[in-house]
Amino acid sequence: MVITEFGKLIRKARLDAEITLSTMAQDLGVTSAFLSSLETGRKKIPDGWPQKVEEYFQHHGMKVHGLIEAADITNQNISLEGLAPEHQRLVAGFARMSPSGQQLKQLQELLATFKN
Repeated sequence: MVITEFGKLIRKARLDAEITLSTMAQDLGVTSAFLSSLETGRKKIPDGWPQKVEEYFQHHGMKVHGLIEAADITNQNISLEGLAPEHQRLVAGFARMSPSGQQLKQLQELLATFKN
């Protein structure tokens, strides 16, 4: 069984909060099988689900960072819906780039400055 990036974050948070898969699934109104399939990548992560999971853990006094990005990586797509055309071009340009390791590190550092 392969755990996705999204699944790793959820599983770690569940274990840290001592919440079982069954309990979390019941609290969120889904089956354990559904939640497990999201963790292992057998199902795509639905729109809005990362926010729902983030709120769930906030309710339990925990902050889980990177759920949206992890969901995008797990689903292997980024929605351009609602982005301005110049943002869409920027995302498309990044997707087609082949930066070196050093260039990638520089880009990550630059992007991190925009999040703060």
